[in-house]
Amino acid sequence: MPELNAVFFDVDGVLLDSLPPHLAICTELNTRYNLGLTIPTVEGFKEIAGSGVPISPMTAFFRAVGFPKSAAEKGDQEYRNRFATSYDVPLFDGVAEMLRRLSDAGLPLGIVTANTLENIKTPLGPSFALFHPDCIFTRDTTGGLSKADAIVRGARTLGIHPSSLLFVGDQPSDRSAAEQAGALFLGVTYGWGLAQGTTGHPSAGSPDEITAWVTRTMGTVTT
Repeated sequence: MPELNAVFFDVDGVLLDSLPPHLAICTELNTRYNLGLTIPTVEGFKEIAGSGVPISPMTAFFRAVGFPKSAAEKGDQEYRNRFATSYDVPLFDGVAEMLRRLSDAGLPLGIVTANTLENIKTPLGPSFALFHPDCIFTRDTTGGLSKADAIVRGARTLGIHPSSLLFVGDQPSDRSAAEQAGALFLGVTYGWGLAQGTTGHPSAGSPDEITAWVTRTMGTVTT
């Protein structure tokens, strides 16, 4: 079994059930900008994401559903300014308990996301306090640091080797980031871009299965 000393998470599609509200803002802006697009359903967007089309940061998300470049850039500014206050973004069922159990087991927790700090902090609620304050890497706080480099920096901050850090994500690009950093990767199949049974790497179908995977690896996670 690999050594496991920390767990870092992507946020959207892993901790937050945020795809429906992301598609909702696309629908709103499609109407207001008179783009005439057909915005995909949740399942349709998952097929797009699973094909490897870039979907983050948000400019790429807008482009993936058909926004022209200028509209994507305009939409990204609106997204930054008001998404957190205009749309309700819930946690996936079981996320708060999963994070608590991993934290109680003594595992430092981190965040590596292409989203902004404001857009994730409020939806995470009390669970946000469980994350190591120096291991929260967001789009607007890292100065353009890649996810792979953020993972490496987080490992350095904790004084551990990246090979003992688990990164939990839901996109092919998350897997690539973990591999580039030399970290472990666990893909969730309930998120945006990894289909059940086709991942080619360890996977979890729910937050409870994340805890179970860590339990098997560590043997020390509390109940």
